[in-house]
Amino acid sequence: MNLSKLRVRWWLVAIAMLSFLSLPVLAQEQAGQEGTKKVPERSEIEKKYTWAVENIFPNKEAWEVEYNEVQKLVNQVPDLKGTLDKGPDQLLHALQFTDDLEPRLDRVYVYTSLLSDEDTRNTEHQAMKQRAFSLYSDYSEKSSWMSPELAAIPQEKVKEWMSSNEKLAVYAHFFDNLWRLRKYILSPREEQLLALTSEVRRTPYGAYNLLTNADIHFPTIKNEKGENIELSDSAFYILMRNPDRKVREAAYRGIVGTYKEYAATNSALLNGVAQSHILTVKARGYDSCLQAALEGSNIPVEVYDTLVKTVNDNLGLLHRYEEIRKRALHLDDGVRAWDLFAPLITGETYHESYEDAVKTILTALQPLGPQYIGIMTKGFESRWIDVYPTRGKRSGAYSSGTYLTQPYILTNFHGGYEDMSTIAHEMGHSMHSYFSRSTQPYVYSEYDIFCAEVASTLNEILLQNYVLEHTTDPKQKLYLIGEFLEQIRGTVFRQTMFSEFEHKFHEMAEADVPLTPASLGDEYRKIMVKYYGPAYTNDELVDNYWIRIPHFYYNFYVYKYATSYCAASTLARRIMEGNKQAVDDYITFLKSGSSAYPIELLKRAGVDMTTPQPIEDAMAIFDKLLTQAEDLLKETGQLASNE
Repeated sequence: MNLSKLRVRWWLVAIAMLSFLSLPVLAQEQAGQEGTKKVPERSEIEKKYTWAVENIFPNKEAWEVEYNEVQKLVNQVPDLKGTLDKGPDQLLHALQFTDDLEPRLDRVYVYTSLLSDEDTRNTEHQAMKQRAFSLYSDYSEKSSWMSPELAAIPQEKVKEWMSSNEKLAVYAHFFDNLWRLRKYILSPREEQLLALTSEVRRTPYGAYNLLTNADIHFPTIKNEKGENIELSDSAFYILMRNPDRKVREAAYRGIVGTYKEYAATNSALLNGVAQSHILTVKARGYDSCLQAALEGSNIPVEVYDTLVKTVNDNLGLLHRYEEIRKRALHLDDGVRAWDLFAPLITGETYHESYEDAVKTILTALQPLGPQYIGIMTKGFESRWIDVYPTRGKRSGAYSSGTYLTQPYILTNFHGGYEDMSTIAHEMGHSMHSYFSRSTQPYVYSEYDIFCAEVASTLNEILLQNYVLEHTTDPKQKLYLIGEFLEQIRGTVFRQTMFSEFEHKFHEMAEADVPLTPASLGDEYRKIMVKYYGPAYTNDELVDNYWIRIPHFYYNFYVYKYATSYCAASTLARRIMEGNKQAVDDYITFLKSGSSAYPIELLKRAGVDMTTPQPIEDAMAIFDKLLTQAEDLLKETGQLASNE
């Protein structure tokens, strides 16, 4: 484990993150010559709706110059070997050298990542990205000796040096983390060999990303008006919300059916990911893939187990929700996979222009105070966001950026409520990054992934409550409550379900059970039936849905969506109650980066994730929303009053 791995390399996750909380939607459309709705080219989008990637480097030539300079610095890293235990000055010099180098390395990589995601078809940008990642891999290999050498310095000696050197004392928590993980640190040669595998171990995700974003082509279907619709992964969720069930089914079969054709390839890629994690477990001496994934953030396995158990104990609420959906939408043959996203009420929509969505978000988040709103306004005005879908653009949404750059947000905005919620969500990530990077020294500037979704989800909750409070029409209110139910279903229940599947296929790989389309499909079917209950009717095609989920390549990431929502709901309730101290505590949390362990940072903010209480609180909110939905369904005549 080299020095850079002890610091959370958030940008490596952020640039790959597709948001499941905030649903990606259908591309902005234009009519083709034959009536088929087409996704526009990037050149057709106004500059103000694109992110300011030129603020990182003005052009590719400037990037090339910095690439070469950073490469020279990377080549100097081995010169530090053997100096770390020679005294406080030498140790401080090495730490500061890497603290100066790593942000520049991050910037070199993120620039290419943003360019490549603008158009995944652009092979030049893909090549630049590969070069940048190779440079990062080279740095990992050349610095792999650092962790073992640091760990070999007597603990008391380092404490003595820190007590007499204020600049070195900044690294106190860093060293505490190092000593905590010391038993998993290998010899310098072993660490070097593991570092050399980094690029190879990245191959499954890289191949999956190119396969799903660039190589796979989906069919065209007819919408309810008889118009041709060019299917895409970005179109999936909005088509799943179409009031016409035949359109939903056609879209589902078109997209998931296409993925099914690549089931064997994706089974092999997923096995590659699992084997990479097993390599870490065996090499470092962890107990399991799950423990290895959680240990770096000092998250007890009990936190994960408590989430899964508490959600499973409350699956009756999800079963109730699907029964309500079945009755409200008159689905006599049961709720099918293509019905799971369908609104409880048809004919109601929520649509805003991008500019109006921004105004609504800024108003809804006023409880977070003028400092937060002022910085966020600057972000909207400074082209932090790449707004609209374009041909070849990466699907979904994420927040990126580095210590040396502004935040960057990718979205695929279409105008529905979920798109506005996506912007609020990703802006939460970017604001967290802004506060953390502006406040903390580089060593603590990147917050732990366990905390990452708290800031994004809290923004969504505040937005929900604002919009609901300002809605009086029963049908519109029912539509919005349906949206909020969907957020909890998608964030807490669905992500926990995904995490159970992820845990299962890791256990299968650990037990040498082959990961095949049949074995993976069988496990996915079992978990779907368990979660969605008696009102759900499974279709054989659903067994392949796991192929759509890129987060299975992220090493036990998805459970954090669920824990973060539960934490965020508790924090949001305190803030909405007008508790000024709650706002101050929350802003302090945003500014804290990784200066303490994530469980402790959340406790300071007012929520204890070592207990089931935050999860039970979220379940209580879901229960209340279900009752409100049933009442409104009766009021609007979709359910008989005696149902």
